[in-house]
Formats: sequence, structure tokens, C-alpha cells
Amino acid sequence: MKMTAVIDQTGALDLDVEGHKTHADYSTVMEARRSVMTTATGLAADATTSVELHIEDPAGARTVLVQADGAVIEQAPTTTPEEQQTLTTEAAPAMSLAPTEPTPAPAPAPAAPLPASRRVSTAIPAPTKPVTESPAPKTAVAVLEPDTDTETDTAQAPADVVKQAPVAAPAEQEEVTTAEVLPTRRSSMPSFVDRPDTASPAQLGMRGLLNHFGMKLAPSADELAQREDEKAVSQHWEGPRTITILNPKGGAGKTPTVICLSAVFARMGGSGVLAWDNNNSLGSLGWRTCDAGHEATVVDLLGQTDYFMTAGARAGDLASYVHHQPSDQYDVLRSDDRSGAKARHEVTGAEVHRLYAVAAKYYRLIVKDSGNTERGDNWEAMISHTDQVVIPVKSVDDAAEGASRILSALRAGDEHAQSLADRAVVIVLGCTPAHGKAKLDALADSFRPFVKAVATVPYDPSLVEGRIRFSAMLPRTRRAWLRAAALIAEEL
Repeated sequence: MKMTAVIDQTGALDLDVEGHKTHADYSTVMEARRSVMTTATGLAADATTSVELHIEDPAGARTVLVQADGAVIEQAPTTTPEEQQTLTTEAAPAMSLAPTEPTPAPAPAPAAPLPASRRVSTAIPAPTKPVTESPAPKTAVAVLEPDTDTETDTAQAPADVVKQAPVAAPAEQEEVTTAEVLPTRRSSMPSFVDRPDTASPAQLGMRGLLNHFGMKLAPSADELAQREDEKAVSQHWEGPRTITILNPKGGAGKTPTVICLSAVFARMGGSGVLAWDNNNSLGSLGWRTCDAGHEATVVDLLGQTDYFMTAGARAGDLASYVHHQPSDQYDVLRSDDRSGAKARHEVTGAEVHRLYAVAAKYYRLIVKDSGNTERGDNWEAMISHTDQVVIPVKSVDDAAEGASRILSALRAGDEHAQSLADRAVVIVLGCTPAHGKAKLDALADSFRPFVKAVATVPYDPSLVEGRIRFSAMLPRTRRAWLRAAALIAEEL
């Protein structure tokens, strides 16, 4: 039995059942479809035979087979996937899947021949052994199941058909067209700003002096190496970084190391550096740096950590709690240096976390003086925030022993502490004029197998006592600290 239904955009329906034609008007296309499906389902059930239904409506044309049991099987869909999806969303009945034989896909039309220069061969070589063909996969087709809660003549919408395309055999020869690459501005036009980096003329030493008189001498190897170190130190990282200076031996050179590294990173990288004295036993960082006209210490900042973590806090407000170094461009957070009748406050591990949260919010680099201990919750909290460990060693045996002990303590810790020990940088400091390069190098060589890198800094009288200013050091000392900072920057 054949049945044809034509529905226009207004919902008007022209129905032809075996030559018997009728016309009906519906308010929507959807109502007309439901009427058609109800009629087809009823005819199939009454005649106990299948009804071949051809429908043409604004969504397209399609032919389905309505079986006596209410199942609907699509025969030859002519709608696009988007149109078929529209029909699916309008269908109401539940569906189940049943296998059926696939309809062979039509062979693609042969492509126009390409020039030989534009052809890419993708031919698959013939197999050396016979190949057993796999059976063609069956196509899953949606089958309508009657709704048990409604009568058999309830309006049914065309069901969506889930199709699985049969696997096509690979072509023996396939031609691929290579897309023509369109020129970009960079490839078609020369750039007036992108030029290869060239070393500027020498600025240091005798070559630099001669260049001041009009010559164009190239920089020496030493000057080029210095420029590379300056580049490494001046970089900025994503997020804050923390360098912790460790050595449990008092007088091992921790305070000068904190000051000099802070000055190098701030001078080269443009401020944003905090030198933090995390010493619970009367640290000397505040004594050897300039004050900012007030006596604030870490204790004062602890009372304001909650405020500085709010959105309304301002970076300028920190000036009342830290001490800016005008010539070297870094800030100092002093430890509690009260003496006499007033007991000093010992910063706990929880307070270290609070202080670090503030420091990391307002500074890009934090350089910490650890004090003279390697245990306690303060030390553990400090290590947890550390990205790089630096171990200063004065050119005396007891300072070297302290460095050895701190490395052992780190390697006995958790995975993070062990990583810090492996990537540690040792700085050997000359503590007397008699300790020359040979002694410093010998001590440095004893540490090289156990750490990432070792740097040496020669003796400089400006580091022995009083306030330390980077500009007051000898040129060779400043160069040594720059080299040490560059080694540290490589690990940040």
C-alpha cells in the first residue's frame, strides 16, 4: 500500500492513499505531520501490511515504511542531516535500535585530473598475502515502539534514523590537492624593526675608552659574558620567586649575601625585591642597611597582614613597615631587634605563611635570611615557600662545616627539600685579604660534586663591617656578585 502526503508551510495537507485524495488544513506543519503518521499507522494496522509513506513538507522529502506493528523504517532519505535532526526533535514516541542491512553508498564522481606538479600519490601497495574481507557492518535503524499509555492511533512523528555508514574499501590511487599558501605581510613585505641582534660596541676597559674617542671596537669576551649575566639577572618570572640564604653557623656571611643579591636583582631587574630577615635570634640585616625614618619590624607588619590581603590595600602603605634602600632599590623587612626588658617575638610557622602571602602579593622576588637554625615550624614554613637555596660559606673551616650540615638536613627532608639541596648554589666568600683566589677555588671545588653550582666572591673591606652599599664595593666584587646572581637566576 502506498501513501503520499504533501504539506505546505501553512499546514495545508494533501493526502493521496492509493489514488484516493483528500485535503485538510491544520494550524501548524507539526499537526499535519502527526495526522499523516496517525493515518499511516492505522492503515498498516488494519490491513496488517506495510504502508510505503512518501512525505513532502518544508523540511524536505523522505520515504518511510510504516509496518503493521508500528515500526517506522526510513527507505531513501533525501533530507540533509540538519533537516533530519529537525524532524527528530519533533518526534514524540520512544525508539529502540534494531539491525538492518545498509544501503550501499554511491561511488564518488571522479575528480578532474590535476597537473603532474600538483599531484600527491597516496596509493596503498598491494598486500603480499590474501586479505579476508570483513563482513560489512550492519546499520542501526530506529524502530518506533507503540506507547502503551495511548491508543494505537495516537499521532506519531517520523523517527530519527541512526545510521552507520558502511566502511568503504580504500581506493587504489587517491589524488590530494595541495592548498596554495597565501603570502603574509611578514613574508611579502620587509620589516623595518625586526633586525638581527648585534653586539653594541665595547663600553668597558680599554676598548670602551677608545670607543669614547670615536672608535667602534667590538666588546671583549669578558664584556660579552658580563652582558649575558646581566640579561639573566634582569629577567622577570611568572609569579613571585623566593631565595633563601641558609647556613646555621653564625657569621657565615648570610647577611652580606642577602644584601648583595637583593641589590643585584633590584638594580638589574627594576625594583620589586624584598630582603626579609627571618631570624628569631636578633638578626643583623636591619643594622647593615639604611632605615626609612621609622623603626617598624616584622612584628608591626604581622598586625596588618589581614589588611594588606584585602582589595583596598595599597602598595604604598607598605612603606610604613619596610625600609627602602634608595641607592640599591630594594626593601628590607627587619626582624624583631628589641632588647632589654622587652622580650623579642619569635615568629611562628603560621606567621611565616601570613607574612609570605603579603610579600608574594607585593614583590616579585623575596630574599630571606634564615637565621641560625635548621629546625622548628618557622624553618619548615620558610623552606616550603623557597624556590632556590643559596648557601654562603666564608673561607674558614667552621663555616664550611655549617654548609655541609645544612645540605644534609635538606636531603633528610621531604621531596621538595631534597630538590632544593640538589639545585643549591654555594657562594664562597673571602673573609681576609690573605685568602686569595687559590684558597677560594679549593674550597669551591670541595662543594661542586654536591650542589648545582658554586661561585666565589673575593675579599672586600666594604663587606666586613658597617652598612653595605653595592656601589661602594670594588669592581671585581660587584662582578663576582653579578656572576653569582646569574647562576641563581638559572634555577629560578
